[in-house]
Amino acid sequence: MRLFDLLRQSAVRLGDKPAAVFPGGESTSFAALDADSDRVAMRLRRLGIGPGDRVAMFHDNSLPALVWFWGILKAGAQNVDVPTLAGRPTIQGILDEARPKAIAMDAKQAHAHLAKPGDTEDPLKLPSIWLSTDEVAPLADARGAGLHTLADILATERATPSDPSVGEDDVAMVVYTSGTTGRPNGVMLSHRNFISNLQAANTLMHLSDRDSILMVVPLYYIHGRMQLLMHAMIGGTVYFSAGFQFPQKVLLELVEYGTTGFSGVPYHFKQLLDRSKLVAGPPPKLEYVLCTGGALGAEDLDRLHAAMPSVGIHVAYGQTEAAPRITWIGPDDLFRRRGSLGRALPGVLVEILGGDGLPVPAGTIGEVVASGPNIMKGYVSGDERALGKIDAQGRLRTGDLGWLDDDGHLFLSGRSSEMIKSAGERIFPQEIESVIARHPRVREVAAIGLPDPLLGERIVAYVVLTEGPPVELAEFRQHCLHALPFVRVPKAFEIVEDLPRTDSGKISRAALKKKVAGGA
Repeated sequence: MRLFDLLRQSAVRLGDKPAAVFPGGESTSFAALDADSDRVAMRLRRLGIGPGDRVAMFHDNSLPALVWFWGILKAGAQNVDVPTLAGRPTIQGILDEARPKAIAMDAKQAHAHLAKPGDTEDPLKLPSIWLSTDEVAPLADARGAGLHTLADILATERATPSDPSVGEDDVAMVVYTSGTTGRPNGVMLSHRNFISNLQAANTLMHLSDRDSILMVVPLYYIHGRMQLLMHAMIGGTVYFSAGFQFPQKVLLELVEYGTTGFSGVPYHFKQLLDRSKLVAGPPPKLEYVLCTGGALGAEDLDRLHAAMPSVGIHVAYGQTEAAPRITWIGPDDLFRRRGSLGRALPGVLVEILGGDGLPVPAGTIGEVVASGPNIMKGYVSGDERALGKIDAQGRLRTGDLGWLDDDGHLFLSGRSSEMIKSAGERIFPQEIESVIARHPRVREVAAIGLPDPLLGERIVAYVVLTEGPPVELAEFRQHCLHALPFVRVPKAFEIVEDLPRTDSGKISRAALKKKVAGGA
């Protein structure tokens, strides 16, 4: 099975059922989306774009973005998601490495990133074939480059389904990592990689065509693509949020649309708890939530459960390189196995390796590695082995440190690259952060190690406060001394307005460390 087969099957089975609904009421059915993307695929094939070729998607969430995406896959080409919020040098680096033959760009990105009078940045070097929703001015000026509007394609191409000569093991998408350390890597994921993950996720969560979800993340995140693909597989409707700037508005959208599901990273759930009226009562039709991209802290997990006790809470762990999920835990075990990120997905093997590269016994901390049908084909750069991301056995080296219990439940200790080495101790920042986060005035916290001539590294905690009167920093120190050995108590606390994040919303300790070093 290929990814575009998911849309075709739902179109045959469900026809006029809404596949996607956007703010303002714009929507499309499974049948219409299937037919429109067939027309896009026909145009791409006429342009000589097919199996082995890449098409860059440089687009905000919209109905045209869905038509482009499915059309690219149906042409047999590879969809390359470009993060629209990245800086121009990062975007150009992605385009240079991926070398797409065409790019789908909306008006907003055209106005933001194409060369303008007085622009001090180098203009983007783009492919010669451009796909656009409308004939917007910056793109119309470059008609010689080969501009193809969606309106023209839908008016002139026939919706002729065809089966491109691509197989399950061929690359379907290139997804660039958020780049918490170093440059982003282009992860090549096959149809099989995704399908295996989708089948496991939908089965474990018991999802069907009666389910729907509110999408609050950009489609260029693998988190967003998974939500879209999961619902294409089951025939569920995806409702697109107007954005997450105002959590209370998101809560109202959940009520208005009546979705059965919601998926987000810990940041989204913390914002809903702190800046919306979720605690006053959950959306009446919400049945489940899924947290990915990191585990919620114990306190926030308890708060979430208290706010919506009848809603099932699911947690998934993974990486982009695993398409993206490796383990899962559902509401039946989540509070009985506190701190667990669940067991491996069906067909996936999770092992903990020691320093000698051999598996270690249950309860022993080592590096988390995974193998199975979900593991990427490699990086676009081809340096996955040189970077130590894929080992000689073809296993994914996650870089995360953790341990398995006797029943195969995974518990994480931290990332090897973020470990703090202070006074001869190896300390995971999450251990310190989980203690500080229990202070009633702490909204968010990040702990990092900074160079110290005596200790090697001294621990410094950066704290974002909730609203309220000032807090004496000594209060945080006393709070930590009650729960941590003296050597693990931060040597300093800093109050900050916010913490740096990756494009996907995770707190970036690497960026914080770089920012602090730059300001020193």
